[in-house]
Amino acid sequence: MMMNNSDYNQSFTAMVGRHEKIIFSVCFFYASREVPFDDIRQEVLISLYKGYRNFRQESSESTWVYKVCINTCLFSLRKFTPKFKTISFDEMPIVKFHDENDNETKEKLEWLYSLIAQLNPMDKALILMWLDELSYEEIAINMGIPRNTVASRLHRVKEKISSGKEEIWNLKN
Repeated sequence: MMMNNSDYNQSFTAMVGRHEKIIFSVCFFYASREVPFDDIRQEVLISLYKGYRNFRQESSESTWVYKVCINTCLFSLRKFTPKFKTISFDEMPIVKFHDENDNETKEKLEWLYSLIAQLNPMDKALILMWLDELSYEEIAINMGIPRNTVASRLHRVKEKISSGKEEIWNLKN
């Protein structure tokens, strides 16, 4: 059943609201000097908007959002240029994000993000999904790699990040 543009925009906006944390986190981790956060987030939102109509629910919605976000970010990094495809603002609904006001949490997250920023793109994606409490199976599906590869790579990444510091793991509790 086809949705009209108004219904589609409302459905899309609701979906973005449900997965705001995933979108923000993935974009934040992949943002760089060459591809700034606002640009990469806009590119991700455009990709989500264009693809949402074709989402077949063969996986969970959050899995689909992760795939689109990560693939869009990796594609943007490969291009290494801010020449993004454009879409009319009239075609997209307004999406508002909530701000984080908790300074202690913000400081921990900034510390965590600075460590994760040093990882390669594949390891960033793995640790990001793990921090969002996806199962190894879900991560494997999202990344298109075997579950055992996820387990061994995550183990190595966690060792790299922790290097004797326990604060990172307290963020999950």
